[in-house]
Amino acid sequence: MKFKSLIIIAVVLLIPLDAHSETAKEYIDAGVTKAQSGNLKGALVDFTKAIEKDPDSAEAYYSRALTKSSMGDLKGALADYDKSIELNSESAIAFNNRGNLRDELGDKEGAIEDYDSAIELSPDFALAYNNRGTTKNDLGDKEGALADYNKAIELDPKLVMAYNNVGNIKSGSGDFKGALLDFNKAIEIDPAFTKAYFNRAIAKESMSDEKGAIEDYSMAIKISPQYLDAYINRGALKAKMKDNDGALMDFNKAAEISPNSYLVYYNIGLAYYKLDKFEEAIKNYTKAIELNPRFEQAYDSRGTSKALLKDYNGALSDYTRAIDLNPGNARAYYGSGYAKILLDKTDSGCADLKKSEEMGYAETEKLLKQYCN
Repeated sequence: MKFKSLIIIAVVLLIPLDAHSETAKEYIDAGVTKAQSGNLKGALVDFTKAIEKDPDSAEAYYSRALTKSSMGDLKGALADYDKSIELNSESAIAFNNRGNLRDELGDKEGAIEDYDSAIELSPDFALAYNNRGTTKNDLGDKEGALADYNKAIELDPKLVMAYNNVGNIKSGSGDFKGALLDFNKAIEIDPAFTKAYFNRAIAKESMSDEKGAIEDYSMAIKISPQYLDAYINRGALKAKMKDNDGALMDFNKAAEISPNSYLVYYNIGLAYYKLDKFEEAIKNYTKAIELNPRFEQAYDSRGTSKALLKDYNGALSDYTRAIDLNPGNARAYYGSGYAKILLDKTDSGCADLKKSEEMGYAETEKLLKQYCN
């Protein structure tokens, strides 16, 4: 997980004031105050009034862009950043923030151009280097990303997100020990930085330090009790460690936080399956399918639970759907073949088992020898 930084509303005060009427300035000041207190709708009204009073105020457009972005109106925010930069092309902060917005909207090349402009205007702008690094990383330029992150750290040795981002690149390339050093540094700088604990947990898990990973996921949750991904990852690790009751507790908490996440219900289903509670597993797989009807793994897993409850027709239906969604699912062909054999459709079942074997599913050989010779 990579991090960018958006300069928050308060920083509009860092932009040199335009030569606008006192009334427009009063609206801007009032809007900043409202935005800082969380009243974004009120702030939007004030910034719009400031623009009506002074249509040449780059500061008013910039402030309204920040507010629109915070309210989810990304296209509206982009239009306001465009106007702000048109009126004041010397604002590195405006270029940086428009770069963040372009990146979020999928315009990676446009984002790079804006970060370049921000850095050209302000060569010591550490956040702009960090943000450009993240976009380069998204574009597959790992080397360029690392160079930018390291430059950001050189300019601001306390920039915690840059250490976190370097750690993520190292972790992604398999350098888990190196990644740990960067996550450790991020946590040393900011002991409440939850993302660093989360990412360090992933690195520790990859190094088979399961206890350390659980501790880091738990610390992330302690700091941010609504941290969905930390509950999911900790639950999955607990299940791997055969602590299925603990896994269920984490997955149920994740469902409470995000009731529309199909992956959460799928993981709950897996936990119930490992506890041999197949009916409960089926209920949760079904919920996952309702939320994402094209999630093949849920059909496959539900088919297995149905087969264990001797509902072979239901299992066959689920395996068939999984194969429809992914013809390369060897496990689904295995399940389909076995269900057909149990339904006295031996020839068709053996054909499915042979497909599974051709795809390399190891468990198929035993059934082929038993039923298909």
